Amino acid sequence: MLTNIRLISVQEYHKMAEMGIFHPEERLELIAGQIIRMSAKGTAHESAITRTERLLRQRLGDKVLLRIQSPVQLDDYSEKE
Repeated sequence: MLTNIRLISVQEYHKMAEMGIFHPEERLELIAGQIIRMSAKGTAHESAITRTERLLRQRLGDKVLLRIQSPVQLDDYSEKE
């Protein structure tokens, strides 16, 4: 069991990206202070995203701002896509 884990903040995560530590094609998320590799996008994924977006826009219209697959900072240690 790992007990001495140093969490990475969103600010540090962004700095690492700016410094080119991550490969440009690498799909990553910062979750609870840990950098997690995301699964590759594929046809099934894209189809599900398109259908979900269409349904939400039909039902909610201009009542909400929809951000599809854009990063959202949840706290100082999490930024999900």
